[in-house]
Amino acid sequence: MKKKFRAIAAFVLCLACLSGCKGTDKLSDEYDADELKEAAKEVIELVNAKDYKTLTDTWWSAQMNAVIPAEKMASDIGPVIDELGAFVSFDKEAVTGSTDKDTDQEFGVAIVKVKYENRSAQYTISFNKDMQVAGFYIK
Repeated sequence: MKKKFRAIAAFVLCLACLSGCKGTDKLSDEYDADELKEAAKEVIELVNAKDYKTLTDTWWSAQMNAVIPAEKMASDIGPVIDELGAFVSFDKEAVTGSTDKDTDQEFGVAIVKVKYENRSAQYTISFNKDMQVAGFYIK
């Protein structure tokens, strides 16, 4: 089961890399750290509830919807959430910035550690300036 978890996590990592972001930067003044943290928690709550349709309709950017629609989230991420067990609590949170090396587009990135019944997970969620998810990764 761990191999499956890692394979799915690696897939989602590749998805996050599609935005072509380079390293981490200081958070742009165009983003509010608290707003990023709250948005990330809302995304995580939808993932925990397996409400992928609302997640993709409400939060996903057009590029994310093209790469990982709700059906793909359900088939690829659902089993990962099952393996983690029941949500216990949000743990640590951090924010940073990221810049697309090809377009110079800036992103706000929220990193949230979450405690689950069976183990913890770390979410890295990138948001564009419209506060749509442009990258999603679970580790």
